[in-house]
Amino acid sequence: MPMSRAARGGIVATIVLSGVVAGGCPLERKMSLEVIDAPLRARGIELNGVAGPGESMQLGPYAVTQVQRERSSRGEALLAAALPRPASFHQLRFELQAPQGRAWQAHCEAQRRQARNPDLAGELDESHDEVGLVCRFAGPDQDRWTLRVTGNIGRGLSGELRAASVPGPAGGEPEPGALAFEAEVIVRRSFVRGVVDRELPIPVAQLRRKKQAAAAMLLEAPERAWLAPGLGGPDRELAVVAMMALRLLPVGPSEL
Repeated sequence: MPMSRAARGGIVATIVLSGVVAGGCPLERKMSLEVIDAPLRARGIELNGVAGPGESMQLGPYAVTQVQRERSSRGEALLAAALPRPASFHQLRFELQAPQGRAWQAHCEAQRRQARNPDLAGELDESHDEVGLVCRFAGPDQDRWTLRVTGNIGRGLSGELRAASVPGPAGGEPEPGALAFEAEVIVRRSFVRGVVDRELPIPVAQLRRKKQAAAAMLLEAPERAWLAPGLGGPDRELAVVAMMALRLLPVGPSEL
């Protein structure tokens, strides 16, 4: 029996819709990829993530293991004082196994606080929760590092990764350690010369050194990361452990 015009039209529409859905994920990832520094993407060392048992993961030659989480409604305040709003507190521990048997230990604390106007954020279909986090990393060379990042889930986060504080002169206040990287979590992209602003489908972590992008990572599975060719071995490990901490912490639109 010949197929009716309406039936043929329905099949064509279904095929077109299926193509859009199938291509949606690549298009979304492309949008997030384009906010990463172009020279880093073009010449950087690319690493791809492969999920393992539980929350373990392999990212190129680096393995994330022994992931432990805790979440509660009370904890140490990491955000500036504000009118009381619901908040959650997170503890994260994991180990990063690098080549040649080198191991890093990570211990992170994070506070996520509800947006000032959650009803408006809901109407805009955006999250504007506030986040503050502190991560402490212990490297295989007896080195210690601290990552501090704060910001708004809907606008982006920023902070610094520094060597552990050193004692001040004559027993005074501790002084900040040397700056390793400036850190950011990019969640929005501007179009049409900044006139149009849109939330990214996948947040992006990016580390900068002397205003140059040194490392970047898509903060969603399957993970992809890039490391600048000029980064030395220990610096590469430090960049990976910092980006993995951001991947495992609640810095995206959805709370863990």
